[in-house]
Amino acid sequence: MIQRRNHGLSRIKPVRTSLRSVNDRAQVEQLYRPRWRRYLAAAVHGTGLSVLLAAGTVWTINQPHPAFTRPAELLRLPGAVIRAPLPTADAFRIGQVLRRYTRNGEVADRIAEAVVSEGRRKKIDPALLVGVMLVESDNLNPRARSFVGAAGLMQVMPFHAGKWRCDSSDLYDIEDNICHGVSVLADNIKRAPNLRTALQRYNGCVRGSNTPGCAAYSGKVMKATTKTALQMMAIDTPPEG
Repeated sequence: MIQRRNHGLSRIKPVRTSLRSVNDRAQVEQLYRPRWRRYLAAAVHGTGLSVLLAAGTVWTINQPHPAFTRPAELLRLPGAVIRAPLPTADAFRIGQVLRRYTRNGEVADRIAEAVVSEGRRKKIDPALLVGVMLVESDNLNPRARSFVGAAGLMQVMPFHAGKWRCDSSDLYDIEDNICHGVSVLADNIKRAPNLRTALQRYNGCVRGSNTPGCAAYSGKVMKATTKTALQMMAIDTPPEG
């Protein structure tokens, strides 16, 4: 109630409004801050974001990129024929990667040297060969033997022994097993229309009925190949000398 000038009384009616009271000091200061300061702050923020974006772009461009950024694309190629630029460096990196799967450093190094050597000879990326090997024998057991008789690291069938000009026909020898396995894979790559088919043939999964789930073999190999390539990139080679 309020008193009018004629000493009468009037009732105040509540009215809805969209205005709200501001009690926070920071908000009050923000409301009364000069407009030019607001524009300046916005400009500074915009410039900062632009610089950050540009720096991130430059950093991304300067980073080394994995050999298999799009593994699915390789399935449409006649084969993986990426040469190793520095065999000794790649052998070191692969040896370090393989130590994640075996505690035997000597075995890891022998596998790495053989994979790089045979990969260069047959013009196949060593990372792909490691991918095949890890799918065939994930614990890197040179004495591995499957229920159908496939032997060694790359699970080579006995009827291949001695057919590929390797040093010996011993499929349980690390170097000779890899020599046979890489030769068989290279022959499949040469004859197949794409890498997926070549990998399926290497596994003996031509029609997808001889081994349960074998149709997924090529995908598993490419996944292991990509993982290996990324792990190799993360390893620095030791200084020479």
